[in-house]
Amino acid sequence: MSPPLNDEQAARVERHTTLVQMIARRVAQQVGVMTVEELESVGNEALVRSAMRYDPASSASFATFANYRVHGAMIDAVRKRTPARRKQQRAIRRLATTQALLSQAAEDSDAKRASGQRQSLEDRVESARDLVRRAVISVRLSEPTSYGDGGAIAEDADPEQLLLDADARARMWRLVSELEPDERQIIEALYTKDATMKELAERLGTSIATISRRHAKLLAQLAERARAQEWDAGAETRT
Repeated sequence: MSPPLNDEQAARVERHTTLVQMIARRVAQQVGVMTVEELESVGNEALVRSAMRYDPASSASFATFANYRVHGAMIDAVRKRTPARRKQQRAIRRLATTQALLSQAAEDSDAKRASGQRQSLEDRVESARDLVRRAVISVRLSEPTSYGDGGAIAEDADPEQLLLDADARARMWRLVSELEPDERQIIEALYTKDATMKELAERLGTSIATISRRHAKLLAQLAERARAQEWDAGAETRT
């Protein structure tokens, strides 16, 4: 049984219940497997655990610290509810990895503010662009490598577009194959073996925060390599 919250921890939980509600509504809408009420129950438990583990001396705000953990707990609950649905699993994986990117970006921003660093408008715009590039890479990696593993082809699908998408995925995985073995292990575990960041952290004997940071850096590295080869991982999907 967990020890009771002290007054400061309880106050943090009370101030951030709306954060749980907001995340629960978003996940319910995006995934549609659990009700908002079920997700809120899972999220509130995670919020309490976050309050117990949060270090006030940390450079990250409690909202940033709790956001990732609440969202991750909801994603884990959805995963357990739908273990055999491949298409659903890909959607969940995409949600989890893109949320990790957003949380990592927020933590980095909090750390810069805490250290007194001030970013110009140009710096903030470039940071936003970098986040988008990493998110595009994450989406590409989350897509099926073939339509035989649970993906479905729409009746009105454009054959040319399907070929372009397949080519983009193939290029992306070629870039992954060029990573160092330990780096490739992280990408493959998260995107092809359905491992969560929590599971991967436990397997490697490290923290979720470390896996999250390494994941974000690897996506940035892949995006940079794609740009160096003069192709854009998301360009093929634009008209």
